[in-house]
Amino acid sequence: MSTQGDEGQESAGEGGQSDDAERRATEKFISDLLARGEAVFEGEEPTPRTTHVIKREDDGRLTVRRLRFSR
Repeated sequence: MSTQGDEGQESAGEGGQSDDAERRATEKFISDLLARGEAVFEGEEPTPRTTHVIKREDDGRLTVRRLRFSR
C-alpha cells in the first residue's frame, strides 16, 4: 500500500510544477498584452487597439477575455 501512496505524492509534485509553469505563462501573456496596449483591466475604457479585457477574480487570479480580433 505504501507504494501506491508514494506514486500519488509524485503525481501531486509534478502537478505543482506544471501549475507554476502555467501561472508564469499566464502572467507573461497578460504582461505582453498590456505592454503592447492590447488589453485593459475590466472597468477601464477600451482603446481602438484593445483586443482583451483582464479581470481580477476574487481569489486574486487574473483572467483574460477576448473582445475582438485585431486587424
